[in-house]
Amino acid sequence: MRIEKIGFQQLLEKLASRSDIDPELRRDIASAMAETETLIAWEQTLRVLTKLQRRGLVTNAGSIIKNGFDYLRFRDVKTGDVFSLMRPPAEKIEVSPSLPPGLLRREDTTRIEDLFTAIATCRSEDELGGVLVKMLSIIREMVSADYVAIHFVDDEIRAIFEKLSDGLPSPKERFAPELVDRWVINEGFCLHASNIRSDPGLKGYSNGLFASVAVVPLRCKGRTYGVLEVWSRIESHLTRDDLGFVSLLAMLAAGLIKNAEDLESLIFRDPLTQVYNRGYLEDQLEREIERYKRTNEPVAFLMIDVDNFKHVNTSFGHPVGDIVLSTLGQLLGDKVRQIDIVARYGGDEFGIILPDTIKEHAYLTADRLRKVIAEHDFAMTCPSIGDTSITISIGGAICPDDAMTKEELITKADRALAEAEREGKDRVVFISDIEKRNS
Repeated sequence: MRIEKIGFQQLLEKLASRSDIDPELRRDIASAMAETETLIAWEQTLRVLTKLQRRGLVTNAGSIIKNGFDYLRFRDVKTGDVFSLMRPPAEKIEVSPSLPPGLLRREDTTRIEDLFTAIATCRSEDELGGVLVKMLSIIREMVSADYVAIHFVDDEIRAIFEKLSDGLPSPKERFAPELVDRWVINEGFCLHASNIRSDPGLKGYSNGLFASVAVVPLRCKGRTYGVLEVWSRIESHLTRDDLGFVSLLAMLAAGLIKNAEDLESLIFRDPLTQVYNRGYLEDQLEREIERYKRTNEPVAFLMIDVDNFKHVNTSFGHPVGDIVLSTLGQLLGDKVRQIDIVARYGGDEFGIILPDTIKEHAYLTADRLRKVIAEHDFAMTCPSIGDTSITISIGGAICPDDAMTKEELITKADRALAEAEREGKDRVVFISDIEKRNS
């Protein structure tokens, strides 16, 4: 005889594979396997085992309490093996976003109307942050939570906001990242842990203060921008109506982020290359320099020029030149990190911001991009160009090593680019290299 602890899916698969299971029981097992809510699956599995026991296939089937935890336990008559399964402390729930009338007090109606108006009129990143903070405040008060927070998992949004929260005290860290990654971020379910203090694997997240937590996705059109956590000091605090309300606002938050991105594409994207435009580049470069002053994380700036681009336009025509620039923008965007910013600076010049990057790493990135462009077969997208080679020259500068203002950083990167072109093109030069040679 042996005792085996197994998961729901594994247990149900073991039962379904038995040759002595009749069709009715197989349907019950299939129903339990298809259930997305973990605690309902638990109850269905318990009913299946009760039927198995009545038919003499298992014995001692039932729920027992051991060390403060609820276990499902039974003995297989055929093998004598004992199986046990702990009742899960967290539910994986598919919740329909809703605004239940019973949840709203008369005085809440005005706040909800104000929030929806703010959502409808949001037109910029700065407004977006304010609306999301207002939303968190409303959630915390209306479901009587102690702390709510949005953790952004989309790199572009995280580079702007990182995290937004309302309430005190704050938990030490995100709740159960592995569970959240699988159930919430990847699959789009809600996660609800009604008593995290009683579970050895989860109680570390309680911070000695919190008893329950729910996590819902900020998801729009198949893309997850972040997760919304709602924490309470009370066990089993959130009702199904609460979860529906929180999911509704999380869905609206995701739609708001999506709309802000779409608006940004219209305002800040270069229509030919689909990378950012010069205005956005300069604005973000200024933000990164200000961020350096707070965090001491350096920022690198690269200025890029297409070598002999005038020859391409003269020899093959401007439509071919446009295809070359469009392909170049796509290649540069695909070969950098998500937190990096690629923009068309003007004509055949591009700029790239590399946050949190020292000179050595910036040089490696620049040289890798140079090689990618030199090795790319542009004839695949533009056959008329034939075997004409397309190369780029790159100039670089670092904040704080080379400059402490946006204007000076751009000027020094441009000087380095000019030197790279004078030295023969298809190369990388940083301003510090020039200044070192001249000192």
